[in-house]
Amino acid sequence: MTDDDPRSPKIVLGVDGSGHADAALEWAAAEAERTGRPLDIVLALPMPIVVMSEGPTRPSATQQLIAHGEQTLSAAADRVRGLFPAARVEVSLVMDDPAPALLERAGHDDLLVVGSRGLGALRSAVMGSTSVRLAARAHCPVAVVPEKWAHAGRRNRTVVGVDGSEASLHVLRFALGRAREDGSAVTVVHSWEMATPFAPEALAASGWTPPEELLEQRSGELVAGMFEEVGDEAEGVDVSVVRSRQAPERALLAEAENADLVVVGSRGRGGLRGLFLGSVSQAVLHGAEVPVVVIPHRAEEHPETLPWSGGTD
Repeated sequence: MTDDDPRSPKIVLGVDGSGHADAALEWAAAEAERTGRPLDIVLALPMPIVVMSEGPTRPSATQQLIAHGEQTLSAAADRVRGLFPAARVEVSLVMDDPAPALLERAGHDDLLVVGSRGLGALRSAVMGSTSVRLAARAHCPVAVVPEKWAHAGRRNRTVVGVDGSEASLHVLRFALGRAREDGSAVTVVHSWEMATPFAPEALAASGWTPPEELLEQRSGELVAGMFEEVGDEAEGVDVSVVRSRQAPERALLAEAENADLVVVGSRGRGGLRGLFLGSVSQAVLHGAEVPVVVIPHRAEEHPETLPWSGGTD
């Protein structure tokens, strides 16, 4: 593919000029230089809807606002070039709200990058921040970079959460593909909780104990089956497996403390597909101190683009 081909994979970064996305800009720029993909820096300039007697209307942006937006984009592009001279940078000023603007710019084989600003614990998946809405609705992977993340101190390790579903196969493939490129190790996390119709304390008092060996065996079979599915995609990658009885989000966040990246799916087993970001994914986004990549549940619609992590062909 040529650089001018609109189908060429790219990295799309959303900025707002506030400075809260500085970490996301640095991470996206490093990815652009590493993969050879162009970096498209997007600033959405939404104008508020004004309700008038004749109905709601959205005024046009003033030349002053447009000029400020262009200056913001120019400064972001200059910073990228200063940090990573080999990165190819494009800028886009879009007259729209941030979420639809970014979704419109990104194709299914691109990578969307945003900062985690606004990921409040009381926000819902639908009415919350741009980050959560993008991760729930995008057709491509979405990387959410914490505001306090720093590029220094690389641990050379990626953590990936799996649950045996078809969607988590795509999550695993993304993590393995990226690890093959940058030489990082991959830690696969599978955890389970046993739901019972009685309070755990009452069961323990009656002498009941969970069938640990059976659960361990089934977890091992599940992970082994997933690696059979991915086949030689794991060749050359240093892979370790963590199986845990902790809640999935706790297990992932514990492993993330010594990692550079966490990869999760937008939906696991049993979710309402396409409406909300899964509870585990949301918890990891809220709690992780490293970038989190969310792989969309729509991945199976475009299997030919997997694992998305590759550089230029």
